Formats: sequence, structure tokens, C-alpha cells
Amino acid sequence: MKTTVSSPVASSFADLALTTRVRGALQSDPSTRQCGIEVKCVDGTVTLNGEVPKAEMALRAQQLALAVGGVDLVHTNIKWVPEPLIKV
Repeated sequence: MKTTVSSPVASSFADLALTTRVRGALQSDPSTRQCGIEVKCVDGTVTLNGEVPKAEMALRAQQLALAVGGVDLVHTNIKWVPEPLIKV
């Protein structure tokens, strides 16, 4: 039986690469491009943080993150903050 030992450096590079791919997916989609969602990755688990003006944007961001290869789980801490009806 072969045992694989992952070093902290290799894990950090893998997390950075995954973060970059998830950010790229969010930037490439018109519905999430301007949202400014923060992405953090640790060992295949992605955490999304931020605020969006439409609930659909939060759902779309989660879907995009899950579609990225290497993502095992997505935690979504995105808050829906609707835009005011009357702009002053």
C-alpha cells in the first residue's frame, strides 16, 4: 500500500491554484463578474464571502464554484443586500 504525505507547501500551492480557478470562474460569468465575492480555499473546501444585490447571484456563485475541478465542498457566506427601491 502506497502512502502519500502532503507537505504544507504543496497544500498551500494547491489551495492557491484552486482559489485562482474559482475566482476565474466567477469573473468569467456576467452575473457574478461585478459582485466582488471573496474566495478562500483550504484542502478542496471553498468559502465564498461577500454581499450581492440579488439572491440569484449568490446561488450562481455557489454553482460556479462547485463546477470547478478540485472543489469538494462550498460554504456560502454571501449576504443578499437588496438595492434600495428609491435612489437618493
